[in-house]
Amino acid sequence: MSLKRYHISQNNNILKISKAVNNEVIYSSFWFMEFGKTCAEIKNAKNEVVFSITKKFQFWKWRMVYLISQKTADLSILIAQNTRYTVFKLDLLSGNYEIKVHYKKKKSIFKDGEKIAEFDESFTNKRVELLVLNTNELKIIFLLYACLLVGENEFKSKSIIKSQKQLETNKNPWF
Repeated sequence: MSLKRYHISQNNNILKISKAVNNEVIYSSFWFMEFGKTCAEIKNAKNEVVFSITKKFQFWKWRMVYLISQKTADLSILIAQNTRYTVFKLDLLSGNYEIKVHYKKKKSIFKDGEKIAEFDESFTNKRVELLVLNTNELKIIFLLYACLLVGENEFKSKSIIKSQKQLETNKNPWF
């Protein structure tokens, strides 16, 4: 198993992912408020919009939903699977993705039940470490992570989760 290392940095409402070796920015995300909704765009290194995200709260189901559209106008939905916001699922043609929020400021992304990435937010407030199993999945991995940070001005733990016991267990930690 060969893992690739990346860094994610955030400055207010701008999120960037770069290579750990030379800090070359690969993707960036910018979120903004529009007509009472929180929206975001993900751009590649050529500054072309790859994804658009709209964050909504389904009050009647008490869960967070992220509407994701691509250039081709396909619409996908990332949905919180519980009211603690520790598990999110996204179904795409390329596979079924799942994000789990773990203890000690870590998150994992799974594709069809297999772990493909792990984030470690415990290093500093300005940078997140990312380990990726397959670099071909980097665009989707960054999309999923950016969804969780839409509307957040800085890296911080959410106050909604009161106890580490409410988070998902990390059965196979990479960090």
